[in-house]
Amino acid sequence: MREVLVFVSDGLPGMEEAILRVYPNAEWQQCLLHKMRNTLAKVRREDRGTVAWELQRIYLADSREEAESAWHRFRVRWERKYPEAVRAWEEELDSLFVFFRYPKALWTYLRSTNLLERFIRELRRGTKVRDHKFPKPEAIYKLFYLECERHGIKWERRPKGFAEAQEELNRLFEERYPTPHNVTQNS
Repeated sequence: MREVLVFVSDGLPGMEEAILRVYPNAEWQQCLLHKMRNTLAKVRREDRGTVAWELQRIYLADSREEAESAWHRFRVRWERKYPEAVRAWEEELDSLFVFFRYPKALWTYLRSTNLLERFIRELRRGTKVRDHKFPKPEAIYKLFYLECERHGIKWERRPKGFAEAQEELNRLFEERYPTPHNVTQNS
């Protein structure tokens, strides 16, 4: 990989710096669902449903402006009761709202790592059942292929909404990774 627009991961310390060191033109989107789970773990049980609903109003907003408005209402309501949780969101809003800079059709894929994590969990389960007894190293590739088939994953299939986002994605790539028009294939 040489040209990446955005990475999506959980909020491990140093993740953004590591990504930008290797891919300075890329952006980092922190997984909103991981952030939400971490926040809810610090909230009293009786408030979890309300806090979760209000956090969803932030990240499921139709625009960044709407999300910021929902964030402001959330902060006003909860900063006295859960100052640490509110501060944690406030400090990371930039990395949590990166997905708003991309085509709306792709927001579902950019907000969370859950789809990929579920698939990886299924792969692990497939290898665990076999107790890691593979006759040849190539057997793991066959297992990987079969798990992909079982889950109906077609690698050449584009995500839903990708076609309508293609033009804007091409524009973003061209802005960040301009192609030199005077370079020949042999140079």
